[in-house]
Amino acid sequence: MAEKARRPGAVALLLTALLLCRPGFADTALTFSQAWERVLAEDHALAAGLAGQDQAQALMESARSLLLPRVELVGSYTRLDKPVELDALAMKPLDSLGDSLPGQLLIQLLGGQDAFMTPVTRRDITSSSLVAFWPLYTGGKISATRRTLQLGRREAAALYEEVRRARFLELVSTYYGLVTAEKLVLTQEQAESTLAHHLRAAEALQRHAQIAEVERLAARSAYDQARIAARDARAKRDTARMVLTSLVHADSPVTTRSRLFTNAALPPRQELLDGLADHPSLRVLALKKEQAGTLGEAARGAYHPEVFLFGGYSVYEDDSLASDLTPDWLVGLGVRLPLLDRSGRAGKIRAADSAEEQARQLYQGAQRKLSVLLETQYREADNARRTYQDLVSNVLLAEKTLHLRQRAFEEGLGRALDVVDAQTALTAARTRRDAAAFRYVVALAQILALSGRQEQFFLYQKKERKQEHQQQEDAS
Repeated sequence: MAEKARRPGAVALLLTALLLCRPGFADTALTFSQAWERVLAEDHALAAGLAGQDQAQALMESARSLLLPRVELVGSYTRLDKPVELDALAMKPLDSLGDSLPGQLLIQLLGGQDAFMTPVTRRDITSSSLVAFWPLYTGGKISATRRTLQLGRREAAALYEEVRRARFLELVSTYYGLVTAEKLVLTQEQAESTLAHHLRAAEALQRHAQIAEVERLAARSAYDQARIAARDARAKRDTARMVLTSLVHADSPVTTRSRLFTNAALPPRQELLDGLADHPSLRVLALKKEQAGTLGEAARGAYHPEVFLFGGYSVYEDDSLASDLTPDWLVGLGVRLPLLDRSGRAGKIRAADSAEEQARQLYQGAQRKLSVLLETQYREADNARRTYQDLVSNVLLAEKTLHLRQRAFEEGLGRALDVVDAQTALTAARTRRDAAAFRYVVALAQILALSGRQEQFFLYQKKERKQEHQQQEDAS
């Protein structure tokens, strides 16, 4: 009976394990490169940027039609208040025939005035024709339009690159933020475990009257504080995991496989400065300046004459005298020069010049800010790298101090507060070292992205410091 009673529980445990192994329940472990590939493939902002590039490309290709003639099929229906007729008696030389008596008799003899009326058109007129218009010279307006669309395509590419770099930096901060949060959880849980063991030792010593009540309370208080810190760290880790899961568009919670790192040296500063000139923000502003200059050329073209070819071919017309007299086709060359224009040509020229100057000033200001940002982040990366190196000895010292304080307390030669202080120092040293590594990674990604070398981040990621273990061995 007992064996049968245990079977349902075993079956339930097996079903639970199978459910947890399903993709919807299992965590997704990703390296940083895999997370970046998912962002490139799934991110909505990047997809929108690609669509913007396609749109700009289509508009640029459509500008080729501006050089072609425009051919239209025009049809019309017109109803007149009365038919159009030609009175022969109103035309020379018959216009004076009715002024004399013999002439009037002759008119009556031939059938009256109606006999001299010739119908030209009926009241209802229908016609259709092909009309062609081909601009030969527009004062540079067509060239300016095509140039503007070409600049628009380049601007869309620069905007996409800017979004791509921003997404890269966001992923670096989010991914390695989760790595740091996971390491913080591990550090706090280790501190909690150590202080739990310390509390049990303090309770045992108090039972044997080897320490005072205040010593046990100090151990208890430190343990409770460690539990709170570990719980807060787990909450922050879960929040960071949720953000990363959303960023990479994963269906299940994401865990990290890459670790924090530092490098022996940073990229050469001059190479980074050289790459800064091609920053997408600077490219966008430079293109804005060119676009403003192109708009100025188009506005100045409004003062130039336009030369065009035109033509027409009659496709259908009524059976009337007017239709017979009208030619079936025509071609011609025309010139148009606006003398008084209400489009505000002079104002548009001034506006274009002001926009060009505005873009130039913004470009210089952005260039200066990016240079300062690059230098600031370069120093931040170097400082974080050195801090990470220098904290190796602090961590080793804190570990050995904690070990000695624990042994002294368990032998009745030390105080509970000494163990708590040693554990607090160890937790602080490990946390500071992890924070320094996180600052280095973020600053490194920033300086590489500013110079357009963000793909080299993966190379620096692989060049993980081998000196760390050597330093630990030397310190030990």
